[in-house]
Amino acid sequence: MDAPFLPYLQLLRELAGKLDQLGQYAQEKITAVGNDDLMALDEVLKKEQVMGLSLRGLEQKRKTLLDQLKLGDVPLSDLSKHYPESLAMEAKEAAEALRHRYRMYRSHADAARNSLELNLHQIEKVITAAGIDPVAGSGYDAPGVEPPKNMKSDFRA
Repeated sequence: MDAPFLPYLQLLRELAGKLDQLGQYAQEKITAVGNDDLMALDEVLKKEQVMGLSLRGLEQKRKTLLDQLKLGDVPLSDLSKHYPESLAMEAKEAAEALRHRYRMYRSHADAARNSLELNLHQIEKVITAAGIDPVAGSGYDAPGVEPPKNMKSDFRA
């Protein structure tokens, strides 16, 4: 009786773990921005992209499981009401844990976004003070000016 409901609870726990990881990435971004470390920031962004692909797979799995359980229209907060009594408490705890971790992730992500935006505004002010129009381009368009070697890609590889 409980068998079809257990995989969805496992999925919720897995999603909660992914949100924890995304929160850690957001904190790493804040640290990288604070240290003016573009390479570390780039590495964190790459990790986030990989996580995004993983989350897409979990989203497909979530939809499939909800269709099997016929719970597609049930909000997470009401999940335990639609579970068998033997699993209702476990469902409620899993849903609450996921919701809590999402709030924590949002908090970290908002802080990282604010940190990035603040530093971008500071960079724009410095560029403008130097007499350069920051909207005009990257500055690599001028003859003889190239991006740093570690920021290039060899597309022939």
